[in-house]
Amino acid sequence: MSYDESPASPAGVRTSPRSLPPPAPEAADTVQRAQPWLGTLVRIGVQGLDPAAAHAAIERGFAAIAAHHALMSFHDDGSELNRLNREAATRAVATDHRVLEVLRLALAMAEASDGVFDPTIAPRLVEWGFLPAPGAAPVPDPQANWRDIELDDDRVRFRRALWIDLGGIAKGDAVDAALAAMALPAEAQVCIDAGGDLRVAGPRPQRVVLNASAQQAAALPVLELTDGAVASSTGLPARRRHASRWIGPHLHGRYRQAVAVDRFASVAAPRCATADALTKIALAIDADAAAVCRQFAATAHVFSSDSGWRSFGRDA
Repeated sequence: MSYDESPASPAGVRTSPRSLPPPAPEAADTVQRAQPWLGTLVRIGVQGLDPAAAHAAIERGFAAIAAHHALMSFHDDGSELNRLNREAATRAVATDHRVLEVLRLALAMAEASDGVFDPTIAPRLVEWGFLPAPGAAPVPDPQANWRDIELDDDRVRFRRALWIDLGGIAKGDAVDAALAAMALPAEAQVCIDAGGDLRVAGPRPQRVVLNASAQQAAALPVLELTDGAVASSTGLPARRRHASRWIGPHLHGRYRQAVAVDRFASVAAPRCATADALTKIALAIDADAAAVCRQFAATAHVFSSDSGWRSFGRDA
């Protein structure tokens, strides 16, 4: 096994799906590397290729992830995303096709969930200290929401001043883009793990543990994943006190209120971007969450300390 890892992020509460290794004879030809991107440590592992071809494919995957990071980081004032936050309320802004693709998916999620998922919740996350305020961006209109985002061919315009945070959905799309950029043959096995977003492709199923933090390790569910994605979210590790209660970085977009921090959601879907966005809808446990998951061919598994596990969506 080849392994090249940058320093890991700080240890904390378990939040991410964890891919279990395949049997030892199959793992012997694995090439695996890791780099820090997207606010986490991204690992890419490839089996079934000679080492030179595997390393070249992994380099292509990391290059695609780096490009997404540069385009859609809310933390970087120089990103394409923050250029929209600064300028799109005053004029239509020509935008990179990768940003437009993520925005289209975000708006599709917002429409399907009637705003439970809303990419314009950044002002509340800035207010609560989960995100930095974007430099030189106009003060957002408190009434603005996803319906104020207009997409026209290659341009974006905001009807009102607002701040977009693509956050997890951009991370999921970066994982999907990495897999596409790797251009692997059908016989190769690959696992891309971006700290909560996991994408698997290849001829063999991969077992994935749903790492709900309030559960004993022996009681954690295990999924089998073949050519698909799992994304997981919880507010527990990042929780903080606000107005005498615990809040986390996940909101019910329609009401702009934090969802319960003890909830954990994992969603299995064909694409990582879809799975990540749906975790936010699943965490809200809105009445329409099951229908939205079915619409996007996904299955959600949600855990809370008071009610245990529940599953809904396509395969539930």
